[in-house]
Amino acid sequence: MGGGARAPQLSRSVRRHEGRMELFGIVFSIPVAFVMSMSYCALLAKVVSRFEPLRRFLYMTSLCVLGLFLIELMLLVSMGAVRSRAIVGSGFYVAHLAFFFLGTPALANTLVLHRPAWPLGKWYVAALLCTGFAVFLVLLQYGVSEALYGVDGTNGPYS
Repeated sequence: MGGGARAPQLSRSVRRHEGRMELFGIVFSIPVAFVMSMSYCALLAKVVSRFEPLRRFLYMTSLCVLGLFLIELMLLVSMGAVRSRAIVGSGFYVAHLAFFFLGTPALANTLVLHRPAWPLGKWYVAALLCTGFAVFLVLLQYGVSEALYGVDGTNGPYS
């Protein structure tokens, strides 16, 4: 009798701990995104922008990445993660992860390396915008991952 009653209590405690760790990960991503965005945008402004072929290549590639990300976002808004994955196939999550990792640098590239320069292209302004975008991408990643694979990775439709 005592052993069976204790198992659900332990399970709730573990879930509460996992929820706190997930929240810690989300909150901790904000200062990390800020520092990385500041560093990357400063590097773009001070070094990369001086090399025209590299600047042009990064700018054009980043426009493609952001365009494809917008398509993914339209799929997610109109159909949700599960239906989008069902229609696109297993490559959907691979593409989603690519946009998760490449999205913030692509936004930084398009803001800082744009010619002619514009007010949003100041590296410190771009870094602040990229920080907000990175936080959005983290939250989007949590939503898509939990929709496809479940909260603990074992009880979703694609687990």
